[in-house]
Amino acid sequence: MSDSRVLLITGASTGIGAATAQHAVDAGWRVALAARSANKLEALASELGGALVLATDGTHWDDNEAMVARTLEEYGRLDAVFANAGFGGARGWLKGEPDEWRDMVLSNVLGAAYTVRAALP
Repeated sequence: MSDSRVLLITGASTGIGAATAQHAVDAGWRVALAARSANKLEALASELGGALVLATDGTHWDDNEAMVARTLEEYGRLDAVFANAGFGGARGWLKGEPDEWRDMVLSNVLGAAYTVRAALP
């Protein structure tokens, strides 16, 4: 088993999450990549030379528990978590639909809280 530290990243399939994964791997970390887009995660894992891929919906508590458990099962440790999953809505109060705000809050706030809670133990 490797002594390398392990970083779990939610929202890892694109943008800041994917860039963070690349920097972590470059710094010697092993990474667990979580997001809803399994195909994007697989492509990123391949670019990184290997990583744990976790198709996860962060707005579901059970998915968060399973994500952390699988990381521990695969790597035997979890040193840091980057609760990065989320998205933005249309700019301005009169753009977009109020129902979209619910999904955004569930992902950006509740999803991050679930990730932190699942990882703390």
